[in-house]
Amino acid sequence: MKKNRMLFKNWIFSIKKCFENYMNGKLKEFDVTAGQTQFLHILYKENSLRQSALSKFAECDKSYTHRMVKELLDKKLVQISQGDFVSLTEKGAMIGKEFDKQATKWHKLLFEDIAEKDIAIVKKVFENITQKAQKIINNMEKK
Repeated sequence: MKKNRMLFKNWIFSIKKCFENYMNGKLKEFDVTAGQTQFLHILYKENSLRQSALSKFAECDKSYTHRMVKELLDKKLVQISQGDFVSLTEKGAMIGKEFDKQATKWHKLLFEDIAEKDIAIVKKVFENITQKAQKIINNMEKK
């Protein structure tokens, strides 16, 4: 059983790294990292967020968000307005849109030869794991 759990961890990590490599290749002309594109994509979907909300959407700590926002500001891909709201510049929006397009393409490529019944099984397993993970985090916050 312990070996199977390690396999899950390795598979999840491998899929995440493959996705990042795919996106880095598809977006290399824009000179952005996988971490930066994550924030651009969130802002593309949400329009404008405070940095604290951006941290929650990205599921990372505030110092990492602050660092990413600074890098994106330096590249003129985001702007900060009054009230600490971060939004995309025109160029940032273009990259966010391209990320969205490439992420959709990645998902289609990833799942095109997998049967719906197999996807349903994996979906149920990951829903259970996600719920368990959230319970662990909620219990940590209470202590």
